[in-house]
Amino acid sequence: MGNYRDHPAIKEIRNANFPRFKPELWCSEFVEICHALPVRLPGGGVKKVAITRYKSGTGGGAYKRAGTLRGQLQKNAEVKKNNHAKNWLDVSKHRIRMAFCGHATLEEISLLCELSLKAGLVSADRLQAWIDQDQEIGLDCNGFTNAYYTAIGCFLEKPIHYHNKYKQIAGVAHSWYDIDYDSVVLWARPKVSDDQKKDLWEVIPNGHKGPDHHAHIGVIDHVLNDEVVVCQHGSNVGPRLSTYKIVSEPPSKKKGKEVWYLREIGKSKAQTLILTTQVRQQIV
Repeated sequence: MGNYRDHPAIKEIRNANFPRFKPELWCSEFVEICHALPVRLPGGGVKKVAITRYKSGTGGGAYKRAGTLRGQLQKNAEVKKNNHAKNWLDVSKHRIRMAFCGHATLEEISLLCELSLKAGLVSADRLQAWIDQDQEIGLDCNGFTNAYYTAIGCFLEKPIHYHNKYKQIAGVAHSWYDIDYDSVVLWARPKVSDDQKKDLWEVIPNGHKGPDHHAHIGVIDHVLNDEVVVCQHGSNVGPRLSTYKIVSEPPSKKKGKEVWYLREIGKSKAQTLILTTQVRQQIV
C-alpha cells in the first residue's frame, strides 16, 4: 500500500510543492490546493493551475493519450537527465494512466505537468488549456477522495473505485460524536432484503441512482452544531464545499439502519447518507 507515493520522484515533488500534505490537512485545504496546483517551471518559479475537470473512466481515448504522453517524455533528452523522473516514467505506466481516468494524486499530476514543460510539449501560458482540453486530466468523486487520503498519508487496502466498497474505509458512524474531519460521506438507497423488509439501507452502487441522488462519495471537513461541511467533486462544478443540516441521526446501530438524513443548505429535500468514522487510524 502506498508504494506509488514513495517513489523518489514523487517524494521530491511532494517536498517541493506540497509541504502541507500531512495527517493534519483538512479536506477544505485540499480543495484549495486543487484550485491552485503548483507546477515548477524549467527556468525557475512556479505556475499554478486548477484541477477541476470531471474525468471518470477509460473512455474517450484516455489510455491512448496517457501512452502517447508517456512515450514522448521517455524519449526526451531533457527528461532523461533526471534519473528519478526517468525511472518513474518506466515503472509507473498504471499510475500515469490514472491521471487520464480521474484517479491520480496531485503530486503525479504536478510531476507530469513539470516534465511536459521541461520536454517542450507545452508552454507555461497554455498549461491550463493543455490539462483541461488537450489531455483531459482531472478527477472524479472517487479519485478526489483517494487523492485526499493519499495526501494525509492514509492508504486504503485498495483505491476506491466503487462507492459500495465503503467497508474498507472505516467503521460506520452512528452519531455525530463518531465523525471527524476525514470521515467519509456516501449516498444511500433502500435495500430490500430476503424477507422484503424495506427499512434497511445500503450505499448506492457505482453508476446507480438512489431515491434522491446518484452514487456519490465525499469527505467531511467538520461538524458544527447541527451542520456538516462536506468536500466533494461534482460533475459540473469541480472540487467544492457544501453545507448540510443534520435532519436526523441513525435510528439504530443495527446493520443496515445506519442511515443519516442531511439536507443541503439551499435545498428543500433531505438526502439519505451513510457516514463513516475517522480514517486516519489507518495511517501507516
